[in-house]
Amino acid sequence: MRAYQVLRLVLLSIAILELSGCSGTPKTVKETSLDDMYPVLTEDEYDALSSIESDEEINQFLDYFWWQKDSIAGSMGNELRNEYLQRLEYANDHFPDRRGWGRSDRKRIYLVYGPPRTIDRYEFTGIKLGRLSTIKSLEIWSYFVPGKNTSLPSAADYVEKGEMRFVFGDLTGSGFYQILFSSEDGEDIDVRMFK
Repeated sequence: MRAYQVLRLVLLSIAILELSGCSGTPKTVKETSLDDMYPVLTEDEYDALSSIESDEEINQFLDYFWWQKDSIAGSMGNELRNEYLQRLEYANDHFPDRRGWGRSDRKRIYLVYGPPRTIDRYEFTGIKLGRLSTIKSLEIWSYFVPGKNTSLPSAADYVEKGEMRFVFGDLTGSGFYQILFSSEDGEDIDVRMFK
């Protein structure tokens, strides 16, 4: 009976690790690259990166991708890549998905736009979202000028760009936030917000 309980405990532990994304098998360079780059790749670039098999070709693809971005932006060296890697490190530490890290909505927005100008947090809101969901917590991220939040905004910034907002909600109380509303992209609007 004791051996059965130990075996059951081991199998339960393995199942929990699998469900939480900690399978014990490290991600490949390809899996890591796709998880890290998906917010800034076009659909064609994502497909191209997905089709590459060797680590060397993946690294060449990424080197060329960042070289193009730096050339367009007039940057010298790897400025954009270094900025993105700093954002990535912060996002992986602070905005995990249900499995620990990967593709969360807050990570995607942070990688694309950088740190928000302000974050307003509302805990235990109890707002009904449809018939079956209740928002436990909300975060509202505000931006003046996307991607340039380290400089002070000018009066023209308010007129030309306005303010962008992203609303994230924790529907389970687990700390996992999903995007409910974006003032920038109609695809990021949860229709339950308006029922």
